Amino acid sequence: MIFKYEAYNYLLAELGRLDYVVEISEISVKDFLKKMDQSNDPGSYLKEKSNEFGIMVSFDPSNNYYNQIALGNISNVYHLGETFFYELQAEFNSISNEDWKFEQGKTKLDQVISFLKGLNRINNTDQIDDYLINIFAYYHQLRVYFSHKKTTSKGEIHSKYENAIKHFDIELMKRYKVKNSPKKLQEIDFEDYFLFTQITKDLALKISSIGYPKPKGLADLKEIRRMKKFKDNSVRLNKSIENALITKYSFIKENDSDTLVEQIISHI
Repeated sequence: MIFKYEAYNYLLAELGRLDYVVEISEISVKDFLKKMDQSNDPGSYLKEKSNEFGIMVSFDPSNNYYNQIALGNISNVYHLGETFFYELQAEFNSISNEDWKFEQGKTKLDQVISFLKGLNRINNTDQIDDYLINIFAYYHQLRVYFSHKKTTSKGEIHSKYENAIKHFDIELMKRYKVKNSPKKLQEIDFEDYFLFTQITKDLALKISSIGYPKPKGLADLKEIRRMKKFKDNSVRLNKSIENALITKYSFIKENDSDTLVEQIISHI
């Protein structure tokens, strides 16, 4: 099924805002780097621009700052992804009358997957593709490195990279419109940011859909409770509840194994 929490819609909106800022800055950075490379003296060119805009910056011949900009943008995407996990958890708890909490020392994604397995939501019909998990985990490791270099190692990063890159055949690159990503730490660029935003969106939608609130909690929503008047007309009751879910959560029943509406009816 497709089931979109408000947390998912908020994630899309925030990623859209971030995309605009990053895309504009990417054009500016690439234009600047191109002009600096074409100058006879890159150091003098940077100093000239530094004086022009009143921004004090030293020349770095390694060009490492571009890599750091890309890692910073990736870090921002991860922050939005983690915010999604917290907000989805809060919505699930509120509707389902649960008290699910995150623990310290474990990634939020691992805990979300473990929780969904505990609810028997991840099975032969509903699964989260390994490539979504492994690619998200790789960019998360890069975020850890960018923010807290002492808490991770190049070995950990390389291991996560190997788990991510093994999925990227021609079909997957075509699906995500990338030519050479995910890349290794030293080669990270805008294309990795672009890939990570798409992976985050797809992973979030899958988690949102599999992690729908408990049917008993949904049955108690005011939008659903008012459908009790159709209890003696099963066809109309079924359709009314489905329409309410479509309006509130963009619900789509994808196959006959999706029994959410029927489960909700059993609690009315």
